[in-house]
Amino acid sequence: MQLDAETRARRWSSLQDKAAKLQAKASLGDAMEAIGDMEAKVRGLADKRHTLRGSGYRYGQTVEARAQQIADDWPAIRSQADAALSRARASLSSLDADIARALSQGRRAATAEDFDAADDALERTENRIEKAARDVTGMFDDFSGRVNAVNRELDHLIWATEAWAAASFAPYPDEALVDAAKAQWITRGDDEGPKGVLFLSDSRLIMEQKEKVATKKVLFIATKKKLVQEMQFAAPIGAVEIQEASDERKGFLGLSKREMLKLRFTTPTEGKRIDSATLRLLGGADNEAWAARIKQVQRGDLAAEAAPVQASSTSAETAAAETAAPAREIPTHCPSCGALLTQPIVKGMQELRCEYCGAVIRL
Repeated sequence: MQLDAETRARRWSSLQDKAAKLQAKASLGDAMEAIGDMEAKVRGLADKRHTLRGSGYRYGQTVEARAQQIADDWPAIRSQADAALSRARASLSSLDADIARALSQGRRAATAEDFDAADDALERTENRIEKAARDVTGMFDDFSGRVNAVNRELDHLIWATEAWAAASFAPYPDEALVDAAKAQWITRGDDEGPKGVLFLSDSRLIMEQKEKVATKKVLFIATKKKLVQEMQFAAPIGAVEIQEASDERKGFLGLSKREMLKLRFTTPTEGKRIDSATLRLLGGADNEAWAARIKQVQRGDLAAEAAPVQASSTSAETAAAETAAPAREIPTHCPSCGALLTQPIVKGMQELRCEYCGAVIRL
């Protein structure tokens, strides 16, 4: 059955539009752009490494090594992708003729079946183009996954160092950041408590509140807010016991997953004096990964993560002098009141507080 003039004109216009798009895609510009984007990402890793080291971050050597390996691997992969692009373009050399035949078929079409046949011809041509593009980008699919993973890690560490630099508390002398995550300290009910940043250093675990809180409400809607930023608690890393790392399910049908860490502290904490805490990790942080990271610091297994330091002769002499100097003795009695100090000394502890007179003894 022949089509009316209006329907035929509409089908013919649609066929022409599709052919024009295919002719544009036939150059494989998207595949060439994907190669260029990957080139930019690889180069960007070097800039992010420089930013991270410039922030003074002491660890992360393994992710830097992976970034360097990516930079070393890219030239060969780029060469393979360029060669695949040349082959793909050669395989599409007859494409213009195929598109022209489909258009010629459509120009003569009088029935829906005629137009469908022309459409099918263009569909087969489109499939050829898409396969050719996949053959090119497939040369670095796995490589792309490596680049994206390292990118995410470097972005996270740069964010963590910026949060550490902007923290409201002063780090201990020679204390270095290991990791950080957005978190909430659950202090009331099931989902209430201060939100901010959980810091893991090579000496302490620190929860800092950093959020805007309402100072004025009208009909339960906050009309004024202020930023509250202060350390809630800090525990020597050796005093942190992980009681549970769990994935709680909340919300409708339990579809909402909450990354929870339940901790106990074996020595008094700085800031608020607490002996346990329940933390909800936010922003994609994983509770099991954090539990493993805390244990890694407690074991002292950060040597592989430490970036090499080019020591000057002066710093080398200082280090040698420190090595030669006798280790400081751990006090057994309070120098202020003479009371016996019974509090255990754990990794990361920098000071003791006398239980009798309240004097602070630096270790």
